[in-house]
Amino acid sequence: MTPFVPPSLMSSLPINIWAGVDGLPVFPYLPGRAVSITKAPKFSEEVVQTASGRKRKTSYWPFPLWQFDVSHDVLAIASKRVTNSEVAILWEFFLVALGQHASWLFVDPSDCLMPPNCNAELNPVTGQAILGLSGQPLFFGASLNSLTFATGDGVTRTFQLNRSVNTWTEPVYAALNPTVLDNGTYTAGSYTYANGQVTFTTAPTSGHMLSWFGYFYFGCEFVQDDLTLERLADMLYKGQSIKISSLRV
Repeated sequence: MTPFVPPSLMSSLPINIWAGVDGLPVFPYLPGRAVSITKAPKFSEEVVQTASGRKRKTSYWPFPLWQFDVSHDVLAIASKRVTNSEVAILWEFFLVALGQHASWLFVDPSDCLMPPNCNAELNPVTGQAILGLSGQPLFFGASLNSLTFATGDGVTRTFQLNRSVNTWTEPVYAALNPTVLDNGTYTAGSYTYANGQVTFTTAPTSGHMLSWFGYFYFGCEFVQDDLTLERLADMLYKGQSIKISSLRV
């Protein structure tokens, strides 16, 4: 749970993260506005209690759907003093999505970088790794931190990126300019990325560890067909309980 997201945290993210990837838009955050976010993983299980009192449990999902609840403190409508209507920005996004109909991308400001202890120097605009004279990513510390997502077998060329919560991992829905390493080495032009998957030009050598670092998104949709904003005063509203759910990769 992230009870409060300060505007400074939003501004520390790369600018291009708000432009989206793979043809999908990003849920809008409003500069200068305090935002609170609640977050919870949700699984689906069937639990049957037998006559003996024992329970038989069946788990249907290998990975959870993440449930988000987003609230804004104060939102302004365009007026002589406010040129950009924050209320209209939220309503426009909801209306274009047709409520629950469309899919889009969500940035959780406290959980959008892999690995969490990433020590690479990243471009503040594009989010891409900054390379040194050797053509390798620059980083702070004794070694570069990256997240292992697969092992080469000499045949497979396409691999799914993942993210981790300590030792647990799940697939990534979308990423912003991910940097991929083959056995710890970055080679420009050796791979392409789209829709959470990396495709190498040549299949990585068998036994080579494949890892990555960079920013990622949650693929999401609204779980409501209405968007209610509470009026606080003239031209001012409060955005309460905008409910969002992640999508299956």
